[in-house]
Amino acid sequence: MKIKKLNILFVISVGAIIVYSGCKKDDGALPKRVTVSDVPTITTNIDPTGSTIINILNATTSATFSGKFKVDNYFPGATPPSKVDIVVRKNNFHPYTNPNGVATNGNVKLYKASITLLPTTFTITAAEISSLFGAPIQPYDNYDFAPDIYVDDRKFEAFPVTGIGTGTGHAGQPLWSEFARFNALCQDPNFHQGSFEVVSDAFPNGFTAGQTVTITRVSATQFSFQFPGVTSPTNVNFTVNANTNVLSATKQKIGNAFTFDPTQTNPNITVTAGATNFIDPCAKTIDLNITYQTDQKLFPGTYLLKLRKP
Repeated sequence: MKIKKLNILFVISVGAIIVYSGCKKDDGALPKRVTVSDVPTITTNIDPTGSTIINILNATTSATFSGKFKVDNYFPGATPPSKVDIVVRKNNFHPYTNPNGVATNGNVKLYKASITLLPTTFTITAAEISSLFGAPIQPYDNYDFAPDIYVDDRKFEAFPVTGIGTGTGHAGQPLWSEFARFNALCQDPNFHQGSFEVVSDAFPNGFTAGQTVTITRVSATQFSFQFPGVTSPTNVNFTVNANTNVLSATKQKIGNAFTFDPTQTNPNITVTAGATNFIDPCAKTIDLNITYQTDQKLFPGTYLLKLRKP
């Protein structure tokens, strides 16, 4: 029994030595060698009284673009930062080259330096944006404006090349915005009407390449057309998102039955809003990834219908 007691005491003693040897004077809940800065929460919101879209279809409209955004402390009365620099990040969310719209921080420019008074409202033109990046604005370019925050001599970036930006942790908070985004789009409220040519249709027994489709303009953000291969075809409405040119369609009946299979009744279609469903007046194209369903079955996947205006 004495041997066992000695062994236990030995282990405890060694453990105590190990713990003690790892200690330093500044150890604790917050070591003295760790610097902590209280970084204020800054919100960057678009001012709706200015332009929100850079319409590059028309040189005149692009030249008159005047985007406005406001940078302010999110919490009233909070200690403001020492200063902020306003920076702008450029990405291109083209439906083919970047269909998921994933932003990267590899192209960031300084817009305004050493802002010490908040709130401050800024106005940006298309010419200024083009000059900052040294290149013409292209369709589907996105420009995100946000602050780099300074607390004393420490800088916290909005769009760091690696790591998390200053504003990413507050998503979903009321009236808060991480950045002000201005999109470059081709927009023409009268484009979606008239005769279009079918480039291709992935749905079997659907449209044929070269076929003419008559599109009816319902409004500046809505159009309709009818589908072939069905009995008693109906007008199907599609919606254009005015901020992104993305297309969508709620579940709608396109006819009473498929002519290629009359047992498939009440065929309907759905188009889910997404980057690959879009209207592009510059390229004169409409792309729709369509889901088909009947009372009897759901056709698997989506089927791309490509239309082009001659």
